[in-house]
Amino acid sequence: MSHGACRVVVFVCLALLLVSATGFCANDQLTVVQDESSMERTIEAYLKGEHDLVVQEVMLEEDDLALSLPYDGDPMPDFRVSVDSQPLNRDEDTGKVIERGLVVNLFTGVTVPESKFEDAIRVINELNRRKVFASVYIDTDGEVVLSWTLNVLEQGLATEYVYDAIVRLVQNWDALWKELEPVLGH
Repeated sequence: MSHGACRVVVFVCLALLLVSATGFCANDQLTVVQDESSMERTIEAYLKGEHDLVVQEVMLEEDDLALSLPYDGDPMPDFRVSVDSQPLNRDEDTGKVIERGLVVNLFTGVTVPESKFEDAIRVINELNRRKVFASVYIDTDGEVVLSWTLNVLEQGLATEYVYDAIVRLVQNWDALWKELEPVLGH
C-alpha cells in the first residue's frame, strides 16, 4: 500500500472513530417491536438525550407505556404532547406485528364552549385544509387536539421524525391559537 493510501485509510478510520465516539450522525432507528413499551423508551431516551426535553412515562395499561411532554404555552395556555405506539398490521401466519403506528398528540387544554363551537370549527377546518399532515379536532370533551401519525415499517424510522412531528405540532398550535383565541374570547 502506498504512503498516500495509508494516510487515506488512517483518516477514514479516525473519522469513523470520531463519529462513533461522539454520536455524530447517530440517530436511533425505531424498529417494529412486539411489545407496547420498548419503542416509547427508545423515543424517551432520544428526546431527553438529544433535545433535553422533559419526558414523563405514563402507564396506560400493564406493559403499555406512553410518553407525556409538558410545555409552558406562553403566549398560549400550557399544553402537553403525548407519544404512543400501536400495532397496525400483523403477519397473517405468525401473528407478529409488522407495522406500528406512532401517534403524536398535542392536548391544548383549551375547551371550546358549545356557544363557540361552529366558529371554532371554521378556524380548525381552515388549518386542516392548509396543513394536510397534521389534523386538528375537538375531542368528545370539547378539548382542541392536534395530531400527527407516523408509520414504522420493517425498514424502520429515524427517531428524529418523532421530534420533527412534535415541533411541527407545536408550531401549528401556535398558529392556530392566534386565530382561535379571538373566536373563543380569551
